[in-house]
Amino acid sequence: MNTKPIPIIITLIAALVSCVASIFQQADFAVFTKRLVLSVLIFGTIGIIVRVILDRSVRVMDEEDEEENDDENENDLEDIISEVDGEEGNITEE
Repeated sequence: MNTKPIPIIITLIAALVSCVASIFQQADFAVFTKRLVLSVLIFGTIGIIVRVILDRSVRVMDEEDEEENDDENENDLEDIISEVDGEEGNITEE
């Protein structure tokens, strides 16, 4: 799962909301800039935390899937070996 753009998307959405809110409130330029910078920093940090959590969750899920596949492959191999051993016992020489 590609989680790289998640912090950017969250930060851009927060910046857009901050800008729109400041415009509607007719805030001074200094207040406008402070709100924008704070929202970018806070939501950028939140986005990075979300990305890290998602990366770890996906990694754990992938490891569990690999373990299940390995167990299935081992069972398939054991079944094939037992079938081959069983077929050798059934061969009679004439």
